[in-house]
Amino acid sequence: MRLPTRRARSAVLALLIGCRHPAHPPHPDPFPGIHAGVGEGLAAPLPLDPETRGASYLTAIALQLQPPWSQFLEDCRLRLLPSHPLNDLTLVASVELAIDRSGVFTIANLAASASPDFDKAVRGVLGDARLAPPPEALLGDDDRAHVRWLFARDRRQAGPATAAWIEVALPTGDVVDRLLAHGELARAARRVAQGPLDGPAAERVMVAVLREALDGANNPTRELAIAAIGRAHVTALAASVRERIHATIAAELRRAATEAAGMLGDRDAAPAILVALPGDLDEPRLAIADVIALAALGRRDAAAAAVAAALDDKDPARRLGALHAFAHAPTAALATTIAHRFERADARTRAASCTALAEQPAGGAMLARGLTDPDATVRAVCVAAVATRHPVDAGVVARLKMLAHDRDRVVRAQAVGALVALAPGSPPVLGDEDAPEVRAAFAAAHPRNADPTLRALAADRDADVRAAALGALGDRAPELAVRGAADVAPQVRLAAVAALDDDAALDRLAGDAAEEVATAAAIKLAGRRGRAATLAPTVAHVIAAAPASAARVRLALAWLLAR
Repeated sequence: MRLPTRRARSAVLALLIGCRHPAHPPHPDPFPGIHAGVGEGLAAPLPLDPETRGASYLTAIALQLQPPWSQFLEDCRLRLLPSHPLNDLTLVASVELAIDRSGVFTIANLAASASPDFDKAVRGVLGDARLAPPPEALLGDDDRAHVRWLFARDRRQAGPATAAWIEVALPTGDVVDRLLAHGELARAARRVAQGPLDGPAAERVMVAVLREALDGANNPTRELAIAAIGRAHVTALAASVRERIHATIAAELRRAATEAAGMLGDRDAAPAILVALPGDLDEPRLAIADVIALAALGRRDAAAAAVAAALDDKDPARRLGALHAFAHAPTAALATTIAHRFERADARTRAASCTALAEQPAGGAMLARGLTDPDATVRAVCVAAVATRHPVDAGVVARLKMLAHDRDRVVRAQAVGALVALAPGSPPVLGDEDAPEVRAAFAAAHPRNADPTLRALAADRDADVRAAALGALGDRAPELAVRGAADVAPQVRLAAVAALDDDAALDRLAGDAAEEVATAAAIKLAGRRGRAATLAPTVAHVIAAAPASAARVRLALAWLLAR
């Protein structure tokens, strides 16, 4: 322990400043209470309110400063005349300490007393002090904790009750950038929340949240972060997204990165996507993402050439992938070739051909033939393709009406949906109670003037039907949206989000266990309230959420999409 050293220092200091006089009998104190102490020992300093900010750390500082200071005052009382200047009960010095994160401190400012010897004693006590590192929450914008400490001759002594924190405020943007550069995302978020609102700094914090998740180890969360980067158009992370196109073997992660690159308009990503496209053709979803991104990045012709080269590939999986991708980068000559091959192709190729030529003029006759195909999958896919074409002739509509009674329930569902879209004046009548796919297709097609039917379907026993009906009704049935928000099925809760205008319900859904529901609710809530109003709660949730977590990504995305 260092206490003997402090006492020795105090005794020596007392001798140096004239404490060699013999002690005199105590004189009565005309100012009892706080000024008690010359003729009798000082009482303990006033206690610190435990609710005071940083109370435990102030107490730790006091344990370093108060004992030696008390010893100094006691030495003066015993060794000096009551009239000596050092026994003047009005003496007080105030010191501003700047304590860095390791506990090393400097005297940033000293408001001197009327006695140089008193101030010398203050510096002596501080010279022996060894402080613990301050808690992070107490650090100021300059990365140090600043506290004003009082050294008094009266009962206040050097106790913690009179200490006061000093706030050091630097420009928010500068502080945020420094903290983010050191990986202190939570502190940066907390600093932004202190205000006043600095939109660019807040945005950099949210971008850092996405970067943190992007660099994490959890692939689903990384995928979520990449999708958020594309959706919120965070061009600052374009290079990091681009790197994932060729630096990962995880197909879903690469697909997300490719889609995001297209959304970001990152033309520098096009060469990597073009290189990957031929090898991705046996993964239709990945190949489609490649082609869509290349078209968005101005490389549609190059994508079409790569797809065309694979339409005659010996590998049937690559041919199928090329057909699926063709719809997003078609060429008229190849469309005619695909249509001519339709009759001779196998069922999977025929179905893919319907998708490929859904919107191509050359595909009209082929799609009509597909409606009568012996394979149910081909019929269903061709019906879905026909539904995207406008106008269609009466013969196609007649055929769709027949397919609404097809033996295959998926075909029936597609036909019902197509009829609602293509012949809205006479939507089909539901009578297929054993096929939820049909009921859901009817609702999802948004038939006009069908609110009574949709309201009934919103209470259907099948969750997909309830979700489709709720989505079709939208804000026309707010009471059903509130009911849907409490549904056991996540797809129904998701549909309810779009129709809800109840912030309390949206708040609950923003913490939903289903990621899609929680994300949608958070985005809608932030959009309703705006960036300024949602910054503080968003930051609080970001700080509370686990680093690199899906929850953090969802919060950042919602705030970035708000205006």
